[in-house]
Amino acid sequence: MGRPVYPANQLRGFINTINDLSADLVLQESMHHFNVELYNAKIEESLIEKNEEKFMMYTTLLKEL
Repeated sequence: MGRPVYPANQLRGFINTINDLSADLVLQESMHHFNVELYNAKIEESLIEKNEEKFMMYTTLLKEL
């Protein structure tokens, strides 16, 4: 038995799906890193300001990532 032959449109659709998934994963990972850095900066800022409410909010958000 040989390798199955797929129509060009089906292969193109498969490749587009893989590319879309790859782009989504890269975007998701980038957003995660951005949010971690942002929340850490906000936590540090709240410590400097001695603002417990902000500190609790951003530490909670960071934990939820």
